[in-house]
Amino acid sequence: MKKKKILSDWSKAIKHAMIDRDMDINDIAEKFHWTPQYVSGLINGRIYFIEPVNRLSVFFNIEIPPENSTLAVDRRESNAQH
Repeated sequence: MKKKKILSDWSKAIKHAMIDRDMDINDIAEKFHWTPQYVSGLINGRIYFIEPVNRLSVFFNIEIPPENSTLAVDRRESNAQH
C-alpha cells in the first residue's frame, strides 16, 4: 500500500491558482516546455529544483518558498512534527 503524502502549502497554492486560471498540468508543461510528468512531480512535491519552483511561483504570483519546502511529506512524518 502506498504511503499517503501531505502536500506543502506551496503545492496547494499552485493547484488553487491553476484552477482559478482553468489550467491543468498539460497547459503548464506546454507553457514552460517541460514534460507533464516533470510538472506533476514539481507540483505534487515528489521532486524539487529551485529554478522551476521559482518560475512557477512567479508565473502564478505566489510567494517563492524556502528551499526544499515544496516537497510532500509522509503522513507519519508530518504527525511526528506536531
